[in-house]
Amino acid sequence: MKTIRTNIPHGFSLVEITLAVAIASLAIITFLGLLPMGLEMSRKTSVSLSNSNIREQVVQNLDGMLWGDKNSNVPQLGTKKQLYFNEEGTQVPSGSADMTYLVEVEYRGPASLPKDTGTQTYLQRALIRIARTNSSSFQFPTTSSSSSGTMNGSNYTTFSYLFAKNR
Repeated sequence: MKTIRTNIPHGFSLVEITLAVAIASLAIITFLGLLPMGLEMSRKTSVSLSNSNIREQVVQNLDGMLWGDKNSNVPQLGTKKQLYFNEEGTQVPSGSADMTYLVEVEYRGPASLPKDTGTQTYLQRALIRIARTNSSSFQFPTTSSSSSGTMNGSNYTTFSYLFAKNR
C-alpha cells in the first residue's frame, strides 16, 4: 500500500505563540491595573455604609431624647458628647480595642427657619461628626463649615441635622 504525504503543518508556529502570549499578558496587566481602583472603591463604600449606619443610630437616639415621653434627658445647649463605634457600626465602650469610629454629637438647640422672626420650639438642630480613627483623643476641627476632610491621618465627616416634632 502506498502512503500519501501532504505538506500540511501540524501545531502552532513560534510567531503565533508569541502573539498569543503578548495578548494574554496585556489583558492580565490591564486587570492588575484596575485592581487598586476597585479595592479603593470597595473601601470607600464600606466607610460610607458604616457612616450611614452610625449616623442613623445617633439620629434615632437623639430624636428619642428630644421628643420622647421623658424630656429630662434633653442635652444642654452646646454640649458635646463622644460615642465610640466598631467597624460594623455597633456602639462600643470608651477605650475598647475594637473601636474604629469616634463620633461627636453637638446639640445646637432650637432652630429658626429662614424669614422667621423667632425660633421654632418644635425644630431642633444637632451637628454630628464621625471620624474613622481608633484614638479617643482625636480632636475635630473647630470650624463647622467643612463637611469632610482628613486631619492627623484620620478621615472625618460632618453632618448637620434638623429634628422636627411630628407626633
